[in-house]
Amino acid sequence: MTASRNDAVELGWVGWMNRVLVILIVLAVVTAIGLNYLPLIRVNQSLRERVQRKQEEVLKLEGEVRRMETEIRALKGDPRFLERKVRELGYARPDELVVTFKDVTR
Repeated sequence: MTASRNDAVELGWVGWMNRVLVILIVLAVVTAIGLNYLPLIRVNQSLRERVQRKQEEVLKLEGEVRRMETEIRALKGDPRFLERKVRELGYARPDELVVTFKDVTR
């Protein structure tokens, strides 16, 4: 009598142990690969966080540049704005009297 392809050969405990051994080998290989790449994954995560912080810093600095460019245009084109900025620095016209108040609550 010949065995057909659908007939399974029963190996008993040897077959069961063979399957367990294959599973353990696969788990060992996957674990070894994971442990090998774990430091790289951590470095990659750290670099991504650093890039994120730098991108946020760039956005903040770009906003500051836009604000300064706006102020420069106002200083060049608006005499009232220029006068206000000069007065904030403590300057006055020669014929003016500057009065400053000190905070007495401190």
